[in-house]
Amino acid sequence: MGCGGSSSTHLGGQTGYGNGNLKGSYTFLAMGSDTQGAQPDQYEVGGVLTADGKGNVTGEQTYSDGEGAHADNVTGTYSIGSNGMGTITLNTGDAAIGVSGKETLSVVILSASEGLISQFDTSATSSGVLSLQTSTAMPTGGYAFSALGTVVNGNGSLAIGGVFNIDNSPSTGSISGSGSISDLDRPGTVLLDQPLSGSVSAPDSSGKVTIQLRAFGGLTVSFDGYIADATHLQLVETDSSFSSACTAIGQGSSTGTFSTPASFNGTFVFGFNGYNFSGYGSYAGVITADGTSDLSNGLIDQDQGGDAFNDTLAGSYANDAAGTGRVMATTTFGSNGPGPTMIFYLTGTGNPIPVLQVDSTARSAGMAYLQSGGTPTFSGTYGIGYASSSFAGEDDVNAAITVTGGSFAGTANENVAFVPASNQSLTGGFSSGSGGRFTGMITTNGNTAACAFYFVDSTRGILIETDGNQSTRGTIRQQAAP
Repeated sequence: MGCGGSSSTHLGGQTGYGNGNLKGSYTFLAMGSDTQGAQPDQYEVGGVLTADGKGNVTGEQTYSDGEGAHADNVTGTYSIGSNGMGTITLNTGDAAIGVSGKETLSVVILSASEGLISQFDTSATSSGVLSLQTSTAMPTGGYAFSALGTVVNGNGSLAIGGVFNIDNSPSTGSISGSGSISDLDRPGTVLLDQPLSGSVSAPDSSGKVTIQLRAFGGLTVSFDGYIADATHLQLVETDSSFSSACTAIGQGSSTGTFSTPASFNGTFVFGFNGYNFSGYGSYAGVITADGTSDLSNGLIDQDQGGDAFNDTLAGSYANDAAGTGRVMATTTFGSNGPGPTMIFYLTGTGNPIPVLQVDSTARSAGMAYLQSGGTPTFSGTYGIGYASSSFAGEDDVNAAITVTGGSFAGTANENVAFVPASNQSLTGGFSSGSGGRFTGMITTNGNTAACAFYFVDSTRGILIETDGNQSTRGTIRQQAAP
């Protein structure tokens, strides 16, 4: 899980996909590590691609890392195999990024509207998502977000989050500050419950907007935003201060209605990753909010710089009385002392909930998902995408697998420290437990890692490595029939 071999074996996977399964306009967002600076650095790339169903793409993208941001038009080609796996090659015309201006993305098609992607060349390695674009209309209302970032041209990390409320007038794009809020955590500075204001430009023909947020104790943060639909914006930071990215989730008609604890009610699967005093950290788990103020029945797997453990989790929470959707949660492990301090930014639409960790020793960003009732099953064909980080660097994998009984097998594309390897064998096994948590292992060409899988329902889950060898977190998504 992170260190692959060189053999090539095709095992399992949904059959029947092809280039025709990627047709239309898609937004994409991937985050990982690149080689553009003096040393490997966090980077983000997002944009919109239009695929013709025959192997050709055009579009635009924004690429950002510790050296700065680049906005480019792109052209390229793609090829999708019968199991839904393939590659997209993009020509940016920008020699400062990619391999002489060319980027290669690995992709796993999940359906006509979704996929998992990873940059898959010697310039960068990353993991991310591909989403069908169904609207380019001016966004309005509240958008919740949480982003992990680094300092441009310097050292240090940060996590930022909040809700920006775009005033209900598509012609202005103003963020006046009413119904908006922000939080920031960086070494030595934690700024919580801060005002936020700003502006959003009108979208271009591809659904790209420019967002400026004045927040976080006086900072002005700028993003290129790519509209996926009425409730999803892919954001890539473009200012000269920080490098970060995230998916912002629209609150729609629920904007401003989250003033009571009852708005946070149910069982949620969560996953987030970031930086701490030991290096890189990953977290995944499940917890129940009772709609009054208590958190209970929680399970969590945590890895902080190779120090991994599983524990129970409980705590309490409080809503922002102004109704922004900001929910502050304080937790305690069953056996390991204080748990993570988390801020949930509610969306109220059945969409994912951005989550920010704001401890004095750690900062992270991720998502939470409302878990459906009943016991999830893990069977059929799935796409997997995950990133592994250690002192040796970052590895990224995406794969198509077939799950049968208590085992799975499939084919993976793996980028190990900027050395891409195609069609790698990926196998594993698992057993179910409580709370939708499955335990098991993943083997990539002889390298085995112990994992936990937290399922939201039978179609979606979060995975985390549990053996402490490296920090790994990723996603599992069921494939639709082609």
